Amino acid sequence: MQYYVKDSALIIKGDFEAASTGLNGGRARVKYIFNKQVPRTFNPPDPREFLKEEALKLGLGKDHFGLLTAVKMEYLQVIENDYLTAFITAGISNGSEFRAKVGTINIILVSKARLSETALLGAIITATEAKGLALLEKGYTFLGTNTDAVIVAYEIDSKKDSKLGLENERKTEIPYSGSSTDFGKKITEAVIKGVKAGLELRGE
Repeated sequence: MQYYVKDSALIIKGDFEAASTGLNGGRARVKYIFNKQVPRTFNPPDPREFLKEEALKLGLGKDHFGLLTAVKMEYLQVIENDYLTAFITAGISNGSEFRAKVGTINIILVSKARLSETALLGAIITATEAKGLALLEKGYTFLGTNTDAVIVAYEIDSKKDSKLGLENERKTEIPYSGSSTDFGKKITEAVIKGVKAGLELRGE
């Protein structure tokens, strides 16, 4: 996996099995995952088509999952926890749909260890729970915003596994990702840390 920021977008490059709750999301094998910054006044007639066009501008081709955020990339949080890397942009100046209409917390989780289908999809729940907990611990009365999204992915093939001590994780996929599992605990810790740090940098 490689990641970098280009043209106000976080780009994560690799060979992934992934699930996305964002625009044009679903379940797929992708080469790129990205999170593109857009203006606060962002309101295109077709957000899904806009995302496709942005991917083309970034040179990412068709095999991708993407998210959109009004949070500047300078506030991006990258949290590494053993075989898990979390990429988080957090902005809640406009709360949830019960409080206001805009604001986004995007969470991208990438595992070097293989995940079962159950763990891949369950990680979305665990990440969402952790996001809500982070907001509650900061004193907010809502659990997210109305445009939040999560992408969970794992690397399909990595020649670096032996160097990283991931032989066991690669040979035996992680079966579950609930908050009481080792993987779930890593997700919870990374998301809480990333959400809180991102909001604090923005004074939120």
